[in-house]
Amino acid sequence: MLKRSILLSMISASVLFAETGASININENDVELEAVLDSRNLAALQNTSTILQAEVNVLNIDSYRKTAKLLGAGLGATNMLEGVRGVELTFGGKMVWSSIDDSDEGSFVALPLMAKVRYTFPPLMFHIPPISLEGKILYAPGALAFSDAESYSEFRIAGDIEMIPNVKVYAGYRNIHTKYISGSDFTFDTGFYAGLKYTY
Repeated sequence: MLKRSILLSMISASVLFAETGASININENDVELEAVLDSRNLAALQNTSTILQAEVNVLNIDSYRKTAKLLGAGLGATNMLEGVRGVELTFGGKMVWSSIDDSDEGSFVALPLMAKVRYTFPPLMFHIPPISLEGKILYAPGALAFSDAESYSEFRIAGDIEMIPNVKVYAGYRNIHTKYISGSDFTFDTGFYAGLKYTY
């Protein structure tokens, strides 16, 4: 019985956060660090197919136009889209804080709602590595904006390919807008980026 319990614990520990990982992406002026905690195989223990994903990110912008920072932490529920193989949907929320140096605006805090769709292509011929596409939208109207914030919107699209086991190379585009109650509307960040993601 003890052996069985230990074996079960080891297997559970190895698969519990099978898609947990960290990534870094950059472009000419920006660097972003991201981490995801994915309870993909916890479903077997909870008797449900829906899983939870916790994520945090830090985006730092340092260009001739501005220096800015954005911190985010969120939680979402993920499941496969019924009837469509390879498609995952995630819905949740995220707490966002941002600051722009040399700006007269105060602190920016928002709690945007989040929707994400991820499509993983079926196995291809000629041993081509796994490929996925992902789109993500976040939006916070005035009711979900705090401090000096009026609204927040974010759009991302990216594609990744698993070049070697547990290591993905990816590229994408993001557009982030922060609007303050004073009426100032900042395009916080917009542009293409590329990065490296490690999962385990």
